[in-house]
Amino acid sequence: MGYMPFIQFPFIAVPKDLLPIVGKPTPGTRAYRREGTFKECGEWFETLAEYYKGDVGLSSGGVIMFVPVSRAGVHKRIKEGKLTAFFFYVTHEETRPFGAKRMAKERPFILVSVSECKAWAEDMKRKVGFVDNPDETPFLESTRLLREGGGDEPTSAKEEKEADEFVNQDPKDKGSRKVKYRDYGGNKENLQQDWIYMAKELQAAMTSPEKAAAFRRRLRKGVEWDKGNKTWKLKEEK
Repeated sequence: MGYMPFIQFPFIAVPKDLLPIVGKPTPGTRAYRREGTFKECGEWFETLAEYYKGDVGLSSGGVIMFVPVSRAGVHKRIKEGKLTAFFFYVTHEETRPFGAKRMAKERPFILVSVSECKAWAEDMKRKVGFVDNPDETPFLESTRLLREGGGDEPTSAKEEKEADEFVNQDPKDKGSRKVKYRDYGGNKENLQQDWIYMAKELQAAMTSPEKAAAFRRRLRKGVEWDKGNKTWKLKEEK
């Protein structure tokens, strides 16, 4: 009987001199977490893009371009330490009743490696016996297995929830009253609005002081529903 040879997964290297930029990984994983301002987030993104020459820059939602898995499947693999991921949580200080201060954290920006995703796809093909020739009998069955994630998808609602929580909230903050995360209840409209705010703040942080001030004036006005384009947008200045 034949056997599948052991193939070491080609993780990207994360040297010690990069840790001040990406932060330390959550123990037992390759999830490197960092927090700070939007300006620091822009610097984090540019440093990763330059250091890895474009290989790191894929979002967790964009993994599907290379691997047939859901976002939850990506989160599960990160939680299991099988995929390198870089997180950046934008933070703000907020005042609670009676003047107490606490740190508020946004939903994280997440970047993963294209080369690791390609290697993941190849590993998945080997596991399900994927056949490239469509005339072969096993082709349809192996394609179905690939579409189902080849065993990399969460197998229960509990497992999916735990993987999402691992990604959205840094485990080191669990139980801390000094940190407040935004609601991760899955409200699609709130998620779209959050990303508009985050994208515009990041854009403001990387532009001139005059343009940054204009962006932030619009952010304070809030967002509105664009019926024509069926999406949220910043309110226009009047």
